[in-house]
Amino acid sequence: MVAAAAAAVVSMGLGAGLAAVAALRHGKPLHPRGAVVPARMELAGAGTALGVLGERAVLDVTARFSRAVGLPAPLPDVQGLALRWRGRGGPNDLLLASTGTGRWTRYLLTARPRPLGGAFGSLMPFASPAGPVLVGAVPTGVPGRLVLRWASPRGPWQPLGVLTWRPGRHPDADLRFDPVRHCPDGLATYPWADRLRRYAYAWSRRASGAAPRAASSSAGVVTGRSQTNPRHT
Repeated sequence: MVAAAAAAVVSMGLGAGLAAVAALRHGKPLHPRGAVVPARMELAGAGTALGVLGERAVLDVTARFSRAVGLPAPLPDVQGLALRWRGRGGPNDLLLASTGTGRWTRYLLTARPRPLGGAFGSLMPFASPAGPVLVGAVPTGVPGRLVLRWASPRGPWQPLGVLTWRPGRHPDADLRFDPVRHCPDGLATYPWADRLRRYAYAWSRRASGAAPRAASSSAGVVTGRSQTNPRHT
């Protein structure tokens, strides 16, 4: 009861703050601009305990690279990678952010100037038949290619698959991802994680939806080295 109440209080605080930012920006409070890229996710068959992500399959994916605060490059910012594909009952969303990879640093957001300058992680674990699992991605040094991985909360990272896309200039799009309602098939989110997100998502979306949205005319460059945005350069 105490933990649930604490999570709700934190979520309301986040929701109020993000709603205020959304109203001031007349749009998304976080990840306001980015680059949307058609991509392909090749899954290596890591095991049925990982749901759809553990299957051996090739999925067409919509990927969005973005900066959390929206600071202009080359200033450091928390980098975001959102993936969407068609699931059994609707869209599946996977949201990753720039993090460390160690036993503890995988739970810490990191700011960096380039989207592919380090690892991405899910921060919060998914509930699976095998217990809590984290999902991550790391650059390979090859433009347009990330290696996907999974791990138990403090266990070693293990292969999951590969994400590939065509590097270059890509426009943004008005997409709204939801890691709770659109959780990947075969996985689930934990109730405490849902409580943390509940008000933050609902209030910020209500504020940004009620305000006039800025035109999505930006275009980003997603390569193996950097991402730039003409609106900031």
